Amino acid sequence: MEASTGGFRLILAPLHGVTGKAFRAAYFARFRGIDSCVAPFILAAGVKGPKPTHFRELEPGGQADIPLVPQLLADDAEAFLATAAVLQSYGYRELDWNLGCPYPMVANKGRGSGLLPHPDRVERFLERVSPRLGPALSVKVRLGRESPDELVALMPVLARFPLASVTIHARLGIQMYSGEVDLEGFARAAELCPHPVVYNGDLRDEATLARLRARFPAVNGWMVGRWALYDPFLPARLKGLDPDPDPSATLRDFHDDLYARYREALSGPGHVLSK
Repeated sequence: MEASTGGFRLILAPLHGVTGKAFRAAYFARFRGIDSCVAPFILAAGVKGPKPTHFRELEPGGQADIPLVPQLLADDAEAFLATAAVLQSYGYRELDWNLGCPYPMVANKGRGSGLLPHPDRVERFLERVSPRLGPALSVKVRLGRESPDELVALMPVLARFPLASVTIHARLGIQMYSGEVDLEGFARAAELCPHPVVYNGDLRDEATLARLRARFPAVNGWMVGRWALYDPFLPARLKGLDPDPDPSATLRDFHDDLYARYREALSGPGHVLSK
């Protein structure tokens, strides 16, 4: 991921069904503070070759100068590499492997956070992918599927491979997005990680970021998700940027732009309004 201004990197989290191409274009045109963005995951397609429509949300252009990192959900190395080859042809320099998705329909199939209790499977995957992958590879994990001991046990495997970064969401998969973040669990895992660590989990205001930066001074990347949607001016405040002179007008323009983009991309008013 790109270097940041303001002394640390602020990364927009991948929010499936929300932070797609239309949203990113409208959001980044008006709200400041984000240094880079991880896209919502796409499934790694089969080795026979993914269809072009599979990459519609990741086609280059349309989101200002904010670097975008595609994210792949996969448990099959060959499918991952086939999909990565298309993304590499688009010019992407980094890809992210999703090892954190908490949804049971994903995890129960041994993908996302469902892979965290299986370091042997993660190791076999990385042994096949890492030497053959052109772009840099990062991973996004949780503390475990059911126990923070799972990520601790996985860290020696992740340490063996040249990863660009490891983003750690300080919750378990079974927590979904509820409950408190586990800062002790994050500290244990981060201490064992030789790669750059990105913190993820309830980065809700300036005071929270200040406390976390004081506690984890070695962490230079901070991922913000739903709180940047609840308050899209939050990233600018976290970076110490000047306030927007007319926030009401900015919000109205953002809404109108996003509405127009969804009308163009989606079929029928029901789909637009559901967004």
